[in-house]
Amino acid sequence: MAAILISSTLIFAAVLLAWNSAGGVWDDVTSRYVADVTPMLDSLSLDRSKLPKYLRIWGISLVAAFVIVAFVLQMPPVALAAVYLVYVAPRIILTFMIRRRRAVLRDQMVTATIALANTSRAGLSLAQGLETVGNETQEPLAAELRRIVHEYRHGRPLSEAIRATKERLKIESFTLFSAAILVCLERGGRITDALERISHSLQELQRIERKLEVDTASGTKVVYILTAFPVFFLFLSYVTNPEGTKMMLHSLLGQIILLVVIALSYFSFRWSQKILAIEV
Repeated sequence: MAAILISSTLIFAAVLLAWNSAGGVWDDVTSRYVADVTPMLDSLSLDRSKLPKYLRIWGISLVAAFVIVAFVLQMPPVALAAVYLVYVAPRIILTFMIRRRRAVLRDQMVTATIALANTSRAGLSLAQGLETVGNETQEPLAAELRRIVHEYRHGRPLSEAIRATKERLKIESFTLFSAAILVCLERGGRITDALERISHSLQELQRIERKLEVDTASGTKVVYILTAFPVFFLFLSYVTNPEGTKMMLHSLLGQIILLVVIALSYFSFRWSQKILAIEV
């Protein structure tokens, strides 16, 4: 075991040194790998300044995973699964970050719309209300509201600033909010009444989305348990019959079977996630 750890550490260090010299080329490759995701990160104001660094570590992990599993552990078929899981990891993580940011903005829009209706009822203009609510709201919505006010103060019409934010975020709650505001700004109408109506609509939308999340929570837990079960079963097999488990892991047939189990678990997990991803 000590020899494996030492050799793995040396391999990782060698790969790290080699990767530093080829960092520029790898940055170009990884920029194309996440090219369809980075615009969404920018539109949601997610910081991606450290993304090239993390993608370099990801590249090192790709090589290290193959070398360690294929040569150190002597399991070439399983190395294919290890490399693939490491390969898809960045996109899964970035997609999770995007969904989480959208959910936070969705929830914050409800409170912000109610607060904005109160400022309008108190006699403040829409721009003043956006500034007040932006100072009182937590991130990330606060940054979006401050951005609208900043553009308005620098000469951009308020309706254009709101429309640009709507097109950039592409979040249903902000789309409903902006639609009601833009109608009042461009065709006339009471901003206070529009904000009160849209706040009730957003509360109902939030209630439905949270109900869907609660309804699918039990299914999601079952998916996680079933996905982790093969790992638990393998560990239990090693505890009860270590010699037989080692023999299976070091035989070609056993490694192929393990590869098939990993593949089935992974694709079943992804398929179940698509089934449980109910859209309102």
